[in-house]
Amino acid sequence: MPHYYIQLPHSSEVRDAFWVLRGRVLDRVDVRSTLSRHRLKPDAEAISELQRIYPGSIFYELTLGPGQYFPCMARPSASNEHGPGANPEKSQKVADARASTTGQLHALNQQLEQICRVIQPKGRNLRSYGHEIRNVLILASTEVEALWKSTLKANGTGGGNTRDYVKLLTAMKLDQYRVSFPYYPWLPAIKPFGEWDSACPTLSLEWYDAYNQVKHDRESNFRKANLLHAFQAVAAHFVMLCAHHGSDFALTGDAALRAFHRLVEWPRWSPTEIYVPPFTGKYMPVHYEFVT
Repeated sequence: MPHYYIQLPHSSEVRDAFWVLRGRVLDRVDVRSTLSRHRLKPDAEAISELQRIYPGSIFYELTLGPGQYFPCMARPSASNEHGPGANPEKSQKVADARASTTGQLHALNQQLEQICRVIQPKGRNLRSYGHEIRNVLILASTEVEALWKSTLKANGTGGGNTRDYVKLLTAMKLDQYRVSFPYYPWLPAIKPFGEWDSACPTLSLEWYDAYNQVKHDRESNFRKANLLHAFQAVAAHFVMLCAHHGSDFALTGDAALRAFHRLVEWPRWSPTEIYVPPFTGKYMPVHYEFVT
């Protein structure tokens, strides 16, 4: 079984290099040259030997081989890449699903913006509640649920409750995403999954718990259908789409400053976790191994 390694150069002007160990032979996989071949001595370890040969570099063993990726999960393809990365899958099915849920996100943005023309989203007004706010909360939360389910299914596992959904927290580092709303610059940026806890996967998501309570018993819990929870749910929908599709979904620069929501923080991936380009052949999906 081959083992793959990433070489982080001492200079940011030099790109990452990638190595494979087959048997006792190390080869560069991102270039074609027999000059980059090294045979390990019987008692030598791959990383130690590579660091001896290239003393200015740092080496890590990779989780995934070249071209491998987890379906529905965006990640960077270089150690110094900024942003959520990318999802290598470009099938028509993925494009159709993206267009559908993106259309719903735009509709929710418009609904929330219209509500905020009547209720200034500031201070105690964020606790205002009503039928239109409830609709935004329920629809946004439903879209998030759909994305949770599709991600689990794409990775070979099922699930229909938050005990299953919370497995995505670590896999996609959802708690590291933070969203601001440029239309309302006084609002603090939101981390919709920042408090998600596998020990209490529903209650630890304030907006999702509110959605559940309002959905099942509106009369008793109508106050929970408030403006703050609606903003949090819409932010969660946006984060899930960024975590699915990566940097080509999250706007940057001046375009992000004019958008309804803006991604201001995203996961920091270890060099061991990135998606390495295939170099030869095509990208190939592999299932993420969730901890049960």
